[in-house]
Amino acid sequence: MIPYRFIFFPLVACLICLLAGCFGTSLPTRFYTLSPPENRSAPAPATYDAVLAVGPVNIPNYLDRRQIVSRTGQNGIVLAELDQWGGSLDDEITRVLVTGIAERLGSLHIAALFGKFPAMADTGRDYRIPVKVSRFDGVRGGTVVLNAVWSVVEKRDKQEKYLFTQESAITEDVAGDGYEALVAAMERAVGKLGREMADRLAPLIQKVDP
Repeated sequence: MIPYRFIFFPLVACLICLLAGCFGTSLPTRFYTLSPPENRSAPAPATYDAVLAVGPVNIPNYLDRRQIVSRTGQNGIVLAELDQWGGSLDDEITRVLVTGIAERLGSLHIAALFGKFPAMADTGRDYRIPVKVSRFDGVRGGTVVLNAVWSVVEKRDKQEKYLFTQESAITEDVAGDGYEALVAAMERAVGKLGREMADRLAPLIQKVDP
């Protein structure tokens, strides 16, 4: 009779090899960022007409995570374990908004804001745009929806004043079924919001006081 140990240990070794092979082929995590193209043709302004700080950008709890969130149906959401943001989503949104505004208001210095409103440069008139996002997700192969409420706050002589508050609802078609297409549509949606902000801001910032 063959000793028990001569049968048991080879079986265990084979099982370990099989398990190592299965777990060794796991798929890598893919990371994404909302990356607007750089505009290198516009020179930096020599003087500041005004300073505009974008932020803070507040996002709902269901988006405050590394996993990219997509929607299934009216109320269902999916968390993509293998498709994640390379950084925090609120920072990504802020950066793209700044770029979108800068494209419209190239003569102004645009400062991104993360967290508490800092001391701004003494230009006479400074502005900030706090943003509250209520929804920012989409269906793969469908549509991205961005709903946000934002305000314009003017700081003059160390006093702050809310000039107006506006609600924006933006949709963008997703040109594909994968997460890369979903992220690209999300980037375009945030860019549209930034340009919408700039168009509303331009008459205020360009106004000349008597």
